[in-house]
Amino acid sequence: MENSESTHKIILLDCDLISHFIANSAINDLPQILSPHECVVLDYVYSEVAARPTRLAFLLPLINSGSIKKMDFPEDVEINKEFARIKSKKPIIGDGERACMAVARFTQDVVASSNFRDIAPYCTEHKILYLGTLDILSVAVTKGTYNEKQCDDFITTAIKYNKAKFPPGVTAMRYYTPKDLSFL
Repeated sequence: MENSESTHKIILLDCDLISHFIANSAINDLPQILSPHECVVLDYVYSEVAARPTRLAFLLPLINSGSIKKMDFPEDVEINKEFARIKSKKPIIGDGERACMAVARFTQDVVASSNFRDIAPYCTEHKILYLGTLDILSVAVTKGTYNEKQCDDFITTAIKYNKAKFPPGVTAMRYYTPKDLSFL
């Protein structure tokens, strides 16, 4: 997973993914796992996290240290139109996911979300790279940050505390085949 400046990516983190890492007391590991890429929380996602002060208490130190960057939603006309278009077509999608998708469509950033049901078709249609929690855990195993048992425990905790919905039958890492993660 060697990277050069030309392959440096911005990874837009969504609330559900952040919540899975917080539930596992692993939010501090996220920037390390995704390094050298930049982890970014758009203001819409920040608002979703802030709605639960206990979650915000975990995220804020990472923002304050610069490990995760907080970014205002761009004041770009096309991005704002796309945000509104996604909202009108799929009103059930949360503002954080919608913001990540709209920004990524025009910036070539990567969307990191566990809500594949809502984001995968859009990302595929618009050729947006996206990651899920299990993809990030796969990167963690490859980098040696976590072993398979730690990932299995992570999955169990995310399901128990966040009602995480992973692909059918995926209750452990051995049942998950990650997509091509060479862009990382």
